[in-house]
Amino acid sequence: MKQLLIITLAIFALYSCKKKELGSNITSYGLKAYVDSKAFLPTGNVIACAGGTTTSFMGDSENPISVFFYVEEGATNFKYFETNSVNVDPNDYNLYFPKDYEMTVLFNGVMRKFNHPPLTEERWGIVTYETEGEVHISNPIRIKAAVEPTADISPIVTIIESGVNPEFDWSFENEPNNVIYFSVVSDLENNLISGTYTNERFWTFYSLLNVILDITPTQNPTLMPDSEYNYTMMGVSVDNWIHTMAERSFRTH
Repeated sequence: MKQLLIITLAIFALYSCKKKELGSNITSYGLKAYVDSKAFLPTGNVIACAGGTTTSFMGDSENPISVFFYVEEGATNFKYFETNSVNVDPNDYNLYFPKDYEMTVLFNGVMRKFNHPPLTEERWGIVTYETEGEVHISNPIRIKAAVEPTADISPIVTIIESGVNPEFDWSFENEPNNVIYFSVVSDLENNLISGTYTNERFWTFYSLLNVILDITPTQNPTLMPDSEYNYTMMGVSVDNWIHTMAERSFRTH
């Protein structure tokens, strides 16, 4: 009987060790362990946001959520981490775990996006990448496709094709949660010509009068006369969710 008790206790101890080891492994590959293993820059060093719906976004029904981010030159090792619930502290890196989602290159590499499958509940997400061994980290993104799907407001965006300096206006957009608007002008080969952020619902190419952040790859970009271009606008809330989005084409005079 005594021998049986000793064997039982030994098995229990072995099981407990294995269980503890498994639990340790679960947290060892999360965001906290990753950033702690390297030099890392302050949160917010990656410009990132997300948008989508529960059914289809940008023509993709299999992955109706997109996590967009701006790519710094020389960046490598792109990663996306996500919490298991929205009811957590979004700044606690211990709660973020990696997601192996396919990545798409946008605007010939200036931006990228993770293609996210459908969600029936909210989550928090964070994007990271590395340059010269340092980890860059985005602010937390609240993935709200299940409760506040991104709305297409393309029909209410007005483009005044004024020579080679078109004016873009979406004054009729009335989403109260948006705090910043991202405007992209690209050519038909998908090259990014300009990327600007404003707090106002209008912008003129290429004026910086109401621009609060500029990610344009070249100084003083110009458009060619009598040429076609594409315009993309994203209205983003303080928690980095895209509430409104528009895509339009236009021709210069």
